[in-house]
Amino acid sequence: MKDRNQFAGSYLELFTSSMFFFIALVFLLTWLTFFSPYELFGDEDRLAMMNYVLITLFALGPVMGILAGIAFDTLPLVYKIPSFEKTTMRHFLQLNGIGQLFIHIGIYSGNWSLFLELAGIGIILMCLALLTLTSSSIDIVKQKGNAGEVGIFSYAPGLVLVICSLLIASSWFMRDIEGMIEVGVAFIVAIFCTMMMSTTLLSHFNRRLGWEATNPATLPLRFLLLLLIGIGYVIISFLRVRKVVSEDIIDIWFAVLLLNIFFMANPIKIMRFSIGRYAKPHSRFVLIGYLLLPLLSIVSIAPIWTGHAGLANIQPTHWLLIAYSCFFIVCGFAIYLHEDHLHYSPSTRITHWYLVFMFFISGVLMTWSLYDGAVLLDGEYLPVYIWIATQSIASILLAILFIRHTIFPADNWHRIPMFYDRLMDNKV
Repeated sequence: MKDRNQFAGSYLELFTSSMFFFIALVFLLTWLTFFSPYELFGDEDRLAMMNYVLITLFALGPVMGILAGIAFDTLPLVYKIPSFEKTTMRHFLQLNGIGQLFIHIGIYSGNWSLFLELAGIGIILMCLALLTLTSSSIDIVKQKGNAGEVGIFSYAPGLVLVICSLLIASSWFMRDIEGMIEVGVAFIVAIFCTMMMSTTLLSHFNRRLGWEATNPATLPLRFLLLLLIGIGYVIISFLRVRKVVSEDIIDIWFAVLLLNIFFMANPIKIMRFSIGRYAKPHSRFVLIGYLLLPLLSIVSIAPIWTGHAGLANIQPTHWLLIAYSCFFIVCGFAIYLHEDHLHYSPSTRITHWYLVFMFFISGVLMTWSLYDGAVLLDGEYLPVYIWIATQSIASILLAILFIRHTIFPADNWHRIPMFYDRLMDNKV
């Protein structure tokens, strides 16, 4: 029991905390939609800043919390190093949680000046939380020879966190410069989120399932391509605000970015092993998040034909990517990992289709709400009401599922998760 408690803290605390943060974020978004005193849709500058803060809050809060839990739990096993210091995990969790709290208080205050002050403090604290992971990331880089099926995607994202934290904070404090807010948003979505998604996809399909969905020898080139497309997207996001490039270019570039992630893995092989006579056990949450990528690429270029370019230079597909595809992939991997710790047979694991259906409906309604000008501009809010209600219920149910399985598991918990024992020496 002592060993269990000592090791469990490396991911169960982070998973559970992330779900509480997620519930808090759902209530915050609901409050902003229906009770906000900021009149965001009447002030594009305010809307752009709030969009930046909320995307930072979501990506560096609940999503990063789950990713950190996955890393603390699996990377020591993969790289055959001692478990990371528990104090490092606690420092990350404390700084991250306090940073989120400052942002929540600032938004709920209803005072725009106070919100800006507290949001700045919150963003700094969340960026400092990322910096606390630097030493652990360096430990992994030193053992990069053991990266195996995930290659450079297994250790490079940890180093990107340092750059990420600096650029996110800098974008906020240089927000008075035209285009810097959009640079911060683009960096979070096009580099931070896409890199974490790619790593999680490769970790599941290549390492955990052993499907060889991507040839490890090609991963350095694929990583470089992903990074270059992401940097290019950040640059043209800045240029778009300054009217140097058109809206169509930014929409097409983001679609290319999403399709690059999709084709990074072999979609034919993944579908062959997922559906039909050759189907093998896998996380359907991860699969659905992966299959959403080409759909989101279509949604990204939709304004070219619909003519609705969004509000305040906001790209609605950013939210769709983080809230659905990225969140499905990360949560799916986390659930599958926890079930590995419980030593559930892969063939008997439950998919929770009701959650998939509810989140899918929420995504459709969110797309409708964000792209249909009549909804936001003319005040036809019925799709928004249904979306918020569905999203809130689905989010709370997902959080309850996470919390119930992590805090109150029905079966014995094992220090070494299924499959990962093959990566360890007999002495471990």
